[in-house]
Formats: sequence, C-alpha cells, structure tokens
Amino acid sequence: MMDAALKYYNNPNYTWFPNDNINYDYVSEDISFHHTSDYGSGRMPYNNFLNITFISILVICIFGVVGNGIVIWLLGFHIKRNPFTTYILNLAIADFGRLLSLIFAIVSNWLTILYDLSSILSVSSIFLFLSTHTASNFLLTAISIDSCMAAFFPLWHRCHRPPHLSTIVCVLVWVLSFLLSRISFIILQMYNNEAVIRVLYQFIVNAMVCFPLVAAATLALFINVCCKAQQHQRRKLFTIILLTLLCFLFLGSPLNIIVTLHFYIYILSYVVLLAFVLSCLNSSVNPMIYFLVGRERKARHRESLEVILQRVFKEEEGCAEELQPPVQIQL
Repeated sequence: MMDAALKYYNNPNYTWFPNDNINYDYVSEDISFHHTSDYGSGRMPYNNFLNITFISILVICIFGVVGNGIVIWLLGFHIKRNPFTTYILNLAIADFGRLLSLIFAIVSNWLTILYDLSSILSVSSIFLFLSTHTASNFLLTAISIDSCMAAFFPLWHRCHRPPHLSTIVCVLVWVLSFLLSRISFIILQMYNNEAVIRVLYQFIVNAMVCFPLVAAATLALFINVCCKAQQHQRRKLFTIILLTLLCFLFLGSPLNIIVTLHFYIYILSYVVLLAFVLSCLNSSVNPMIYFLVGRERKARHRESLEVILQRVFKEEEGCAEELQPPVQIQL
C-alpha cells in the first residue's frame, strides 16, 4: 500500500515499509528504495525521515482512534439515530478502521524479525486499510450529495426522502468497498513483481469519481449556505459538513491523487509518505470538528461531546419539523 510496500504479496519478507532485513531483489528497479534521487547521498537520511514519519503517524492514529471511538460509542448507543447520524457513525467506523490499520502496519514493520507474525499483520492491515479508506471516500461522497439535496430542496428532502435511504447507502458502500479490496488483492497476486502501490486501481476510482463529486458538492453547499438566510438555523450542521468535506479535499484527496499519478510517473517516497500523514490527519480531525463547531462558546461549564452532538442533531430534527407542510383541517 504505502510506497514502502514494494514487496509482492507472497514474499515471506512482505511488509508495508522498507526494512534492512528485506531482500530487495524482489523490488522493481524503477521504484527501488535505493534510488539515488530519493535519498540523495545515502540511505540514512531517508531512514531518519521514515522513523519520524512513523512516529508522527502513530501519534496521530492513536488520538484519532480515541476520538472516533468516542463518536462511535455516542452515536451508536446514546444518541437517537437519524439519516445524518447514520452517515456520521459509518464514517467514524471507517476512519477508526483506517487508523487502526496504519497502527497495525507500523507494528508489523517493527516486528519484521518475527516474519510469520509480521506477514499476517501486514496482509491484514493492507486489506483493512483498503476497505476502510474506500468506504470513507464513498461515504463522504454520499454525505456531500445528500447535504446538497437538503440545502437546495429542503422540503422534498424532509417529506419525500426514503426513510431508510442512509442505511441502504451505507450498506452498499461497505459491500462495494470490500469487493474492490478483494479485487485489489487478486491483482496483487497476479502482479507478483510489481510494487503494491502500482496495482491498487481502486485509488483511481477514488480520485476520478469521489474527488470531483465532493468538490462540486462542497462548492454548491458553500454558496447555498452563504447566500440563503433561511439556512441560519442549520448553520452549525452545515458548517460541520462543510469543514468535514474541506478536510477531505485538502487532507484526504492528495493520497488518492498521488497514487493515481504514480501509475504514470515516478513519485518520490517522501511525497507518498507525507500524503499518508495527511490522510491520517483527515481521519483524526473529524471528532475535533464536531466538538469545536457544535459547542456553545458562551457556555459557563465545559460541555461533553455527547451534549454537543445531541444539540447539533436535535437542531437537525427541529429544522425537519419546521419544514413539514402545515396540516389543513377541513370543516
């Protein structure tokens, strides 16, 4: 997956990241980690950069796992479910799994002496990352489209939207994500001598489909929220959605774009690893967005995340009631 994952799937020394114990005879020549343009005068500077990157990813992932875990617990067991919380809950699950997979990947890289355990962790972490990464992209695309429908056609969205549409969409997203990940693994087995990053074609789907849709929906939603005064009562909810989508465009999308470009041109390992750091930030920042936007600035006491989430989604339900057409009583 990562650019460091240059070993083919069935190699007993297989790992996500470069390691001195790896037999680099299995590595494709065009993207070898010994490429002089990647490391300059020697390999040691890159190793230092790699270790710093690993530690940064690990710290970000730990905070992100805790934050998304809290969101999953609150939305799953303590807050009344509605169409929007269904999307947010599944998005938190996808981000939680993606961050957990990167933790597994780093641990497997540090346990390369235990080859059997390392191989199991590497394969599991790659499959988990592929599935949750794709699910997160698809869920954000669905959220952006649904939010635009709610902003431009509020009455239709509240009165005629299928009640279980969010649940159906989330189920389809997870099924499609696991299916694409399985196809990627089949391709990995077919291209034994190719770099992992070169055969993950589902990133092209994320870059070519999800990114344009989210970008267009984000722009439309931003214009709608800023121009229409009646959206004031839902400003916090739409602000959360906008910030979440913007974080995806600037933090999550670079990884899809860089991997897609890597199919055609050589990309430095530094760039790919930095894209993974940004992707970790994208998966970790959403709980902070919910907290900072949803809290009351003039509140005398510090509010919990549960109270903040309840306020935001209660605001959503209140707007839904206001948008219901009045009932006419015939005498």
